[in-house]
Amino acid sequence: MYLYKGIVEYDGTNYSGWQKQINSNSIQEEIEKALEIILREKINITGSGRTDSGVHAIEQVFHFTYKSEIDKKSTIKSLNSILPDDICIKSLELTHNNFHSRYSAKKRTYLYLISRRKNVFYDKYSWTIFGELDFQRLKEIEMLFIGKRDFTSFCKAEDEVESKICNVSYSRWFNKRDKFLYFISADRFIHGMVRGIVGLSVEFARGRLSMDEVNLVIENKMRSPLWAPSKGLILYKVEYQE
Repeated sequence: MYLYKGIVEYDGTNYSGWQKQINSNSIQEEIEKALEIILREKINITGSGRTDSGVHAIEQVFHFTYKSEIDKKSTIKSLNSILPDDICIKSLELTHNNFHSRYSAKKRTYLYLISRRKNVFYDKYSWTIFGELDFQRLKEIEMLFIGKRDFTSFCKAEDEVESKICNVSYSRWFNKRDKFLYFISADRFIHGMVRGIVGLSVEFARGRLSMDEVNLVIENKMRSPLWAPSKGLILYKVEYQE
């Protein structure tokens, strides 16, 4: 058997998320259906992680096994010709047998986009916030999330994962004209984590929370007071050890 690594980008607006679910369409299912048509065999793919309903990806990684070598260039072209317009295979390559798209990943980076005005081109990919939002307060809070710690405060209640420990290595806000961009990198993320962090940060930037109250939420594992909408969240990059 041959092991293949693929990279896909997608607009998650019309999907229930990455993972296959009963009675709802997913990114994983669309790719598997396309692969079955091209390779004439049922194919199961595994992604680097699950993105929620409405979340997008610039670089989602997946892997699958197949009985023989394939022409990668023509397979990518064929897949993209039958996949929906909001899903695109960016690359496909033969990889070593020990590779696993999820467990071999060393770092994942997410981008969250906030628009400060109505923008018809960014509406599906950003959270539009009008009114007071102090960028300097966003900068003041960004470093609080760096380090290896328990992120229970930012975990959706329905997430049954045992460990809420994540090691965040990067957390930065950027001000680009009429948009605020937030990048966060970690070894792993739990369900709702980035959206919870952004929500808490926005409440602080609006002046609705003090720094003491923010620290109380984090240290006492209280739930974030606000979850940012999924449409502004983008899986930006997944990195592997060479």
